[in-house]
Amino acid sequence: MRRYYLSVITGERRGPAASLLRGLLSLGTVVYAALHGTRRLLYRMGVFRSVRFPCPVVSVGNITAGGTGKTPFVEFLAHWFARKNFRTAILARGYGRSDGRSADDEDLISGMELENVVRLAGADRVPLGRRALADYRADLLILDDGFQHYRIQRSLDIVTVDATNPFAGGRLLPRGLLRERPDALRRADLLVLTRTDQVSPAELDALRERLGPAVETVHKPVHVRSLWNRKKHGLDWLRGRAVYAFCGVGNPEAFRRTLEAVGAHVVKFRAFADHHPYVPGDLRRMNAEAQEFMAEAMLTTEKDAARLNAEGFELPLTALRIEIEITRNEELLEERLLGVVRDIPRATAAPLRR
Repeated sequence: MRRYYLSVITGERRGPAASLLRGLLSLGTVVYAALHGTRRLLYRMGVFRSVRFPCPVVSVGNITAGGTGKTPFVEFLAHWFARKNFRTAILARGYGRSDGRSADDEDLISGMELENVVRLAGADRVPLGRRALADYRADLLILDDGFQHYRIQRSLDIVTVDATNPFAGGRLLPRGLLRERPDALRRADLLVLTRTDQVSPAELDALRERLGPAVETVHKPVHVRSLWNRKKHGLDWLRGRAVYAFCGVGNPEAFRRTLEAVGAHVVKFRAFADHHPYVPGDLRRMNAEAQEFMAEAMLTTEKDAARLNAEGFELPLTALRIEIEITRNEELLEERLLGVVRDIPRATAAPLRR
């Protein structure tokens, strides 16, 4: 269904039915824009009240529907604050939780064993924040996917922008994939450009000119982890290896390009919708295709791995570990983050109580 939807909104699908659907989606955009604008206005007027917590709040969000590298950047921030001994709580929506799992597909924190970080997920993040302060004595909160979350006031608004698809075609939901128009970026305190190594120098210069000063990053592949035995392999393990790759993320092409960059021989690539709930039929089809294309292993993202049981696969199931690496304007990021924690009493910077 998502594949059909994307083919319609991009104009790839032709014909009377697709044209009619695009017209209906354009009407939906008018409704969406009106509702979003009204909601934001009501918060600005004080009709809807936002909550101010007695600690700094760092929001990380975007203006497009997924695929900007927001989750690994939240993880990067968690590492940054943990290294400085600040007790940090991440407040997340918890997308992709299924099959009775306690974690969700954006929970890349649980396996990191960070002493000073806890991640809380739920639809209403105000009580999550109160719980973080009362139960965990958090020094600061990271609001994951918070740019359009006006209920919580923030000390620093960070927006991630995918250099490979910064404005998602320029159309608002549901006719396009924009949550807000690009001029909404003016509300951000700090812009973070991701995947800057996957665009040409000319495209990157054009983005710099349009957006102004921004922290520039790349998605750096680190290692491959086996979901069968938890063993980690270096990236050399992928070089020349025939792999069947699949993912259900917001920007599947970026994942494919990363695999090609590290030298993997991708014999077949299958893209699912973001946060796709894998069912037995998916596994049967992928197992059959992997055998057909003579793959040596199956490879996916860490987000997808959180939704999968390795026992359902006939070939070794592996996940590629990706981390954010700052390539430009790191001092700008350090300045903004230090400004957030400057007033936190150092005496409270002790291990987070669990």
